[in-house]
Parts: sequence; C-alpha cells; structure tokens
Amino acid sequence: MLDQLSPTQIREWETYDRLDPIGEWRSDFRDAQLRSMITNITRALYPEKGVEPKMTTPLDFMPDWGNLDSPEAEEQSVEEQKRILFGIAGDQKRRIRKDQSLTNKKRSKPPPRKG
Repeated sequence: MLDQLSPTQIREWETYDRLDPIGEWRSDFRDAQLRSMITNITRALYPEKGVEPKMTTPLDFMPDWGNLDSPEAEEQSVEEQKRILFGIAGDQKRRIRKDQSLTNKKRSKPPPRKG
C-alpha cells in the first residue's frame, strides 16, 4: 500500500522547496550563476577603454519562461521578414566580396627579391 502525504506534510515540502528549490529552477539558477561569473571575469579582464565594466548577477541570466513581465512582441509581416533576410544576405555578400578582393590583392603582389 502506498503512503500518502498529509496536508501538513505537503505544506512542509512546499516550504522546503521555497527555501531550497528542487528541480529545473534550481538547475537554471546554477547555470545562471556560472554564466554570470564567466561574464564578470571576462568584463574585468578585457574592459572597454574608458568604460567602467557593468557587473552582472545570476538573475540577469535566468530564463523567463512565462514572459509575464515583458510586453508581447509585435508580429513581423512577411515583407518585414524578407527585408531583414535580404539585408543579412546583402551584408554577407559584401563581406565575401571584400575578403575575396583582399585575397586577390595579396596574390597579385610580386614575390620579394632576394638580395
């Protein structure tokens, strides 16, 4: 026969879970702690010139699964999506052309003379 929890035991487990969470939230928080630490170390070691590095907290990296605090994102029209994708493709194409022209310039230089 299976033992069942009494209402008092259920309240005790709920209270314990609030003090020391069990499950996915706890896993997410441990991951967030690690990400925050790595970000803070990186920002301290490689700060932008003239800018005081902004330190993070684990809560900055916690996922918001409910999205309760953020306003709903506006849906993009098909035309907006096309414009964005064509913009990304155009930028990529320009970058490839630039890389190719730099490679061709390096090849067209005559070899150095041996003295």
